Amino acid sequence: MELDGSNDLLSGDLTCSADAYTFIIHTGSNHPDGKVAKKWNDGTMILTVNPGSPSRQSENLRVTELFPFNSEGSVSQDFWLPKHVGVPKVLKVDLESNKFEVIKDALYVREITVLVKGEIYRFPIKNYVYPHNPIRGNPTVAEMGCPPHFLVREGSGTLKHQETEQFILDAREEDLATVRTMVNWAEPENEPKFLYPGSLSEMNYDNLPRFLKFKEAQFEAMFGAVLIGRRNLMYTILKRKFKNFLFRITPGSFKSLKHYAHFMVKKGTQIKAAKDQITAALEVVKVFHTDEEFGRQMLCAFSPMMLRKVNEVGDRWKSGLQNIPAWTLEGKSLESILAEGKLFEVTHDGLEGVPHGGFLSEKLTGLQHTWYVTLADALFYQTDNQKLIPILIRLENRVDGEEATYWNPPEPGTDGEDPDYLAWLLAKMYFKCANLNVYSLNLHFARGHAINEVFAVSAYRNLPNAHPLLRLLQPHIQGIIPVNVQARSVLVNPERCAFATFLSAGESLQMVHDTYFKKVTYQDLLIPQDVAERGVEEVTGYFYRDDALGYWKLLHQYCSEMVDLVYLGDQDVHRDEELQNFAREVAQCGFRGFPNNAGFPSTFPTKDAIKEYLTAIIYNISVFHCAVNFQTFQYAAFTPNYPGIMRMPPPKKGDIVTMQRILDTLPLPENTFASIYISVSLGGFSPIERFYLESPGQDRLGMLGENMAVSEEQESCIKRLIEGMRDLHFKIKDRNEGLKIKYTVLDPMNVPITTQV
Repeated sequence: MELDGSNDLLSGDLTCSADAYTFIIHTGSNHPDGKVAKKWNDGTMILTVNPGSPSRQSENLRVTELFPFNSEGSVSQDFWLPKHVGVPKVLKVDLESNKFEVIKDALYVREITVLVKGEIYRFPIKNYVYPHNPIRGNPTVAEMGCPPHFLVREGSGTLKHQETEQFILDAREEDLATVRTMVNWAEPENEPKFLYPGSLSEMNYDNLPRFLKFKEAQFEAMFGAVLIGRRNLMYTILKRKFKNFLFRITPGSFKSLKHYAHFMVKKGTQIKAAKDQITAALEVVKVFHTDEEFGRQMLCAFSPMMLRKVNEVGDRWKSGLQNIPAWTLEGKSLESILAEGKLFEVTHDGLEGVPHGGFLSEKLTGLQHTWYVTLADALFYQTDNQKLIPILIRLENRVDGEEATYWNPPEPGTDGEDPDYLAWLLAKMYFKCANLNVYSLNLHFARGHAINEVFAVSAYRNLPNAHPLLRLLQPHIQGIIPVNVQARSVLVNPERCAFATFLSAGESLQMVHDTYFKKVTYQDLLIPQDVAERGVEEVTGYFYRDDALGYWKLLHQYCSEMVDLVYLGDQDVHRDEELQNFAREVAQCGFRGFPNNAGFPSTFPTKDAIKEYLTAIIYNISVFHCAVNFQTFQYAAFTPNYPGIMRMPPPKKGDIVTMQRILDTLPLPENTFASIYISVSLGGFSPIERFYLESPGQDRLGMLGENMAVSEEQESCIKRLIEGMRDLHFKIKDRNEGLKIKYTVLDPMNVPITTQV
């Protein structure tokens, strides 16, 4: 506001007719690889306080400073505003271009803080805005993937029915309507052949709304590894094809299991795998062949949520248990072990009906061969010294109509070159192959990615910026949509599926997904219920379970405190139409066609229901994804530990299994490298990750600072969560003391608050 002279500002008794408003504008995205701190100079920021209010709207305030662009910073400017403007409740933020170039830079605005009469008013934004051309006037629709302007509610946010002023309601409606033009559900097929959760309609990452793209951090390290990986893979393929053309050679296997380890180190180093990852993988190499390590990986590797207690022996196991050697059960009877609750199983029914793979084998190796899909299940016994060991493996080549075979551990002391020892080792490899296929396609992508996208799409479409629960969820949901759009383009695209280069079921991923989605339910996302339902509360050394329950307790307490700040009682829940619309779209659009909408509630009846639901979202989008994503190199880069394909059918009883048979069955170098390449590309942290607990020594930022819940009460909740995470960190650190292979993946310093890879 311009005022000419002191007479316009002061009355005769020196009473000021205006108030000083200080605007602190925080801009710029975190750009860890930026070499120069660039300033944004493409235009002017225009601020309006209480826009639309008939009595309290300010005039447009023009800020012509140069704003921090590719690194976080702030600009401060003061204005005199008439006293009738009063408390800033809504802030309109607009950009006007001072250039006539066709393409200009969007500006990332993190937050705007307004200081008036010693009070602080915070307006969280965390979004991009694009400068409009002043000749064409202020646009009313999204432009260049950005909203035309921001209409931001101050402070903690509010529920719609709590607002009493029409200009605030109008701003809320406009904000939500704008986002809805940019975020839409993909049109469902009339008669889909395979089940798949609802997803964003846009399939091209470049065309996403700007706020759904990653911030302007350039992933040099990550993209560098991808490019190096592609070059190495193509070189290996071309080299193989050239030799085959000249010499008509047949595909060769590795010369030994140790050869696989050397290959892992060499190729991992070439594609910039972290050296501590390679070191951790080598520790697994040393012991992967032991039964104790086999059992430990069912508890602490990347698929630790598949173990289930056996309360009654079903048809699956009866034939195999008839001839089980006495030493496998420490001389006990099966009945006594069942009564003690010490018998467990891991099954892979998700592969039923899936045909063999190998369509890409000729493209990768120069020769066509089959990648066998084998139904492989394992029975485990928790010994008296509290070790989980496999006692029976069931293999069935159902695709070719073969009968199931059962395999037991060899007698203790059996030589490592004995056919019985090698047959057991090979049986464990078939099981691990089934496990890797089900894990990769179902646990990791289907649950860790596809399901979580549903929450993000519905939240953006139904919860405006002013809603406290969007401000709670935003730091956690912001990464999942862009990651999934990229994954649907390359990783799980049926036409060019990266999984099909190293997984026998990769070519049939839609079929595998369909089987999983027909059974998945909302209850699966509730960790305490899942642990109880699987009957694994008493398993010793189950560090995933211990850490998962620790996170659930902390996150549930955090969500409960946040919900209690917003909703005074269940009546507020019933009246919150935006929240109810969010639940309805999750169930009806996100899980359309699923049996009973996969059990997801279409309404929230109580505060407790919201607390549980929010905990499930945040846990699964951060902690669960971390558990299944960030150990892939450690366990799968050494292919004999987790082979994705098997090139021979499972052995039959009476077959003499040799090491050469094992090497002829395991993946070729091309498939092995594809597995290493994918594990490096997907298993590393994004440069812009935020973690539950900051780690200055590792240059990792914590969640405080990324939050949109900015009131003092809300930030107090966040700080209490962080303190709880700090306690959990030390508990995990103490637990890992003395362990040769430590379980650190769920240390709060290692768990990102969202999914960005």
